Amino acid sequence: MTSFIVKTGMISLALVLLASCTSDGTSQPPPMAAATQPLMDESVPPAARSACLAAVSNTANNGDVQITEMIFSEANSQVTVGVGPTRAPWRCLVSNSGVVANVMSMTNEGAL
Repeated sequence: MTSFIVKTGMISLALVLLASCTSDGTSQPPPMAAATQPLMDESVPPAARSACLAAVSNTANNGDVQITEMIFSEANSQVTVGVGPTRAPWRCLVSNSGVVANVMSMTNEGAL
């Protein structure tokens, strides 16, 4: 019975390793690896960026703000702003002309 389990485990491991290879034998990065990098979409207009920085600064009552991620959309762009020395994340939805639709802290404030 132990031999069967060992052989089954070895076959499973071999299948997993083969599944992570391309047809030319090179391995692929995990699909989620690219998602961990912040997106800095330069299509977000400067007016939208400035409006989000000001809105988050005013809402958080902290002038230490920096854009950490930007995602362009024709409806409302999303700008993530880091606040304070730890860059606590805040999300800002803003029109491309600079009208802020929503500002929200992404920090679990219940744990503070």
